[in-house]
Amino acid sequence: MIGSFRRQVTLWGVQAVLVYRWNSDEHARRQAAGAGPLDDLWLLDALLKLPVGRAVARASLAGRDRRLLERGEPVHACGRRGESVERWAVPPLSVELAVVRSEHASLRALDVMPFGAYAPQAIWLDAPMDGSAELQAQAARFSTGVVHWQGADEPRVLVPVQPLEDMHDTAAGWQFTEHAYARLLGDPAGLGLVNPLGSPTD
Repeated sequence: MIGSFRRQVTLWGVQAVLVYRWNSDEHARRQAAGAGPLDDLWLLDALLKLPVGRAVARASLAGRDRRLLERGEPVHACGRRGESVERWAVPPLSVELAVVRSEHASLRALDVMPFGAYAPQAIWLDAPMDGSAELQAQAARFSTGVVHWQGADEPRVLVPVQPLEDMHDTAAGWQFTEHAYARLLGDPAGLGLVNPLGSPTD
């Protein structure tokens, strides 16, 4: 793994700044194989049932999983070793934080925060503080951080970001990282190192 980076992307129709870490080995493996993101939720679920880099007898797999994994071979997610199958693919990155900017200090700011089940998330509040008490209370309830920025020297953390359990062990969590990976690969801009004191929209 390498250090944290940040990138502004549009993910699931929402403009967000992602703070993330590449899985550099997996990214290099996919680049060498010409393989891109994986988007089949059922394939990811089947892959999660296999250990990484260790052959498993195909006969021991459920029929649906066996068929899905055979479909996964062309994208280099896994491969056959005689009568065995071996998983190669792992999540290509981990999202450490998803930040969405809001010009509203009301509960409306929570309406466009879809990432909370898959990564820690925060609202970057770029608005006057009037009426934000209810927003802060609800954000804390839903484990969403709130940071206020109005040109001050440093942002004020109003609601701390809550860490999540590792979501890579669920197919939906892994699929989220693949969607983020797809957006990051599609952005020709260079990587930017994280400045924790800088505005995410800089």
